[in-house]
Amino acid sequence: MSQSAAQAPAESIARSPFECNDGLMDPRPLTPREREVLAVLTSADFPGAANLRRQAAEVLVIGECGCGCPSIDFNTGGGLGMTVRVNAGIPDSSDGLFLYTFEHADQELLGGIEWVSGAEVDPAELPHPSTLAVEPAGRHRS
Repeated sequence: MSQSAAQAPAESIARSPFECNDGLMDPRPLTPREREVLAVLTSADFPGAANLRRQAAEVLVIGECGCGCPSIDFNTGGGLGMTVRVNAGIPDSSDGLFLYTFEHADQELLGGIEWVSGAEVDPAELPHPSTLAVEPAGRHRS
């Protein structure tokens, strides 16, 4: 997604996995980089993180963004009950990503990782986890 998180209206960021995704694909395993980034995102301390870590061990990618950015979907929730759980920015950049979940039958499911950028060209893969400043959603640094 080629729009700065700081400049984008909140509602456009929240809908972005559905606006960007060209549809479902045959499920595939995560790439090594995707798995590393997911591990770092789910290592954050927030309610329900242990459950999401268990899901991360077996999750498959079922959708990719059609615009060429590295956003990936694990589950579809029809746009209902989506919650951003973790934000990860790249210091000194408007680029970043977030981990989102869906509520389904009283269970929180991993939804996907959404890339957010102000750059003209998106990277082919998610950034290296060591470049990410990770924090649970809703927490602000002082």
